Amino acid sequence: MRSLPMFLRMAEEMSRMPRLSPFQAFFHEPPVWSVALPRNWQQIARWQEREFAPPATVTKEGYRLTLDVKDYTELKVKVLDESIVLVEGKAEQQEEGDAGGYSSRHFMRRFVLPQGYEADKVTSSLSSDGVLTISVPNPPAVQEALKERVVPIEQTGAPAGKAAGQVAEESTETSKQ
Repeated sequence: MRSLPMFLRMAEEMSRMPRLSPFQAFFHEPPVWSVALPRNWQQIARWQEREFAPPATVTKEGYRLTLDVKDYTELKVKVLDESIVLVEGKAEQQEEGDAGGYSSRHFMRRFVLPQGYEADKVTSSLSSDGVLTISVPNPPAVQEALKERVVPIEQTGAPAGKAAGQVAEESTETSKQ
């Protein structure tokens, strides 16, 4: 009885899967929608974040993320609630001629700063090839954590396999005495 809900969910998932046509079954072609589609807006948002999230990096200089915004003309970078950076971009294009088409694109991305980073120190720069870079310097606690320390290497003088076996033998011999 405990497995009944699981079987019901499996049956529901199977009913949502596309059926193979005889042509696809004969040639072993995968169905067009072979990937499970997200069921609600939260899943779609999480999927988009995973797929399209720019890589944010923490380096010695600070927290930094880059966005390719070469297709957008109006850009805004805002700081909200002392920990959220909001980036908006807008592009409008009107085609001339007989058809006279119009297209408009807009994007909005939200980034949460890691804990300890000060939103007052956020800076942004736009390169000539359309890459927007948002930077925040590291707080003192992160600076301390990122300090490098050289670890000395001790030479044992014996091969790794023998060294471990000899240590075990020597410890048993010393315990017998």
